[in-house]
Amino acid sequence: MGQNKVGHNKLKWNISIEKGNEIAHSIIKDILQQNKEPVPIDELIFLVNNRAKKYKIHNNRKHNCFTKYLAINHGGIINFLDSYTTYGIIHKQDKKYVVLITENMLNETSPIKSITRDSDWIFV
Repeated sequence: MGQNKVGHNKLKWNISIEKGNEIAHSIIKDILQQNKEPVPIDELIFLVNNRAKKYKIHNNRKHNCFTKYLAINHGGIINFLDSYTTYGIIHKQDKKYVVLITENMLNETSPIKSITRDSDWIFV
């Protein structure tokens, strides 16, 4: 069962981090592949939570929405998406949209992890 970060280390989830990531990638990629246009982040959150209901994800026997799982384990859905080169976030007119970058997909279950975060510096 997954242990959590940021002050939530007493929460025990009924799925591992690996399984949670697999579920997240599967659902998010499916949503983005069905929508040829960029998907607004609020719509993506709604759709992810809706599709993840069948997995009955909970901590300490209390059922939660899937984005709460992502928030506790990854710092939120945007941090999760930013961690992989498979997803792109577009900022347009004070809204955030998400797109699938198919060129960066390694295979169906393991998207390529980003090497750095925007706040990291690389000296060459």
